[in-house]
Amino acid sequence: MIFKKSGLPMQAFQLFPSGVNYILTTLQKTEWRGKYKVFVWLSKLFPNKVIVHDIDNRRFCVPVSEWCFWLEKGPENYYLGEFLPFCDVLNNLKAPFTFFDLGADIGVVSSLIISHCSKVKNIIAIEPNPHSFQILKANLKEMGKPYECKQAAVSNFDGNAKFYFNENRSNDHEGYIDETREGATEVLTLDVWYSGKNAGFLENTLVFKIDVEGQELAVFEGAKRLISQAKSCIVLLEIHPDVLERIGQTPEDIFIAAENTACFKWFVPELGNKPIARNSAFYEQFELKQYDVIGVSQNGDI
Repeated sequence: MIFKKSGLPMQAFQLFPSGVNYILTTLQKTEWRGKYKVFVWLSKLFPNKVIVHDIDNRRFCVPVSEWCFWLEKGPENYYLGEFLPFCDVLNNLKAPFTFFDLGADIGVVSSLIISHCSKVKNIIAIEPNPHSFQILKANLKEMGKPYECKQAAVSNFDGNAKFYFNENRSNDHEGYIDETREGATEVLTLDVWYSGKNAGFLENTLVFKIDVEGQELAVFEGAKRLISQAKSCIVLLEIHPDVLERIGQTPEDIFIAAENTACFKWFVPELGNKPIARNSAFYEQFELKQYDVIGVSQNGDI
């Protein structure tokens, strides 16, 4: 099988023969000496191929060259220490929800939501990386839920921008846009995107995973109407000190932008959903490193 998008200066993604694929999925899911060296060798030899996993009787493709899926023993085990507490919050919701996967990459978080959250009604996945997007589309088709996917970046303006990413990798989840430079990557705001949808397209409860490499604050600024009109809202937000330093922001800047759309309470899932005190700086409360944090709107129905 080949996944292509015509008109893009990129190579196709290809599958391994079924027997080889079985061996590779087994190797990914087990721990053994020399695993990283074999991963490096395979990545150089097959930079454009994907490994197909079976998750709950559905196919899920991962690039052979992405170490995290070897490290975490398959996409179904992707950083569960952070994502299962998030799923626990979602399973306490009393109503179905629409899941926004912003910076969706290949759809691994959407896959975890499908596997662990019974009330997910539909998925909106947005990803600017043209390489990752091809795998994302293939994976979403297998998830058994209504979905929409779009190749774009999400921010506080509608237009185009320069997108920086490693074009030699089959997926680069650290790619980012520079809104000050012209480019071919489409950029959208969720408010304008939502204004073109039919009534009833979204559930009243909205859940967002926001991993957009420096556009987190801008996402909230571009989604004020959408979030404020929702009955309840849950967000999973990446806080990355290196990214914050690059763009000259603090975690508090992002929290304030979110709180301008709804009244949020914040938690750290990695630490057992430990509450974040808003009367002191985030990195005065927690070690200086990358975190995913959960925001629950005050009217959140949980």
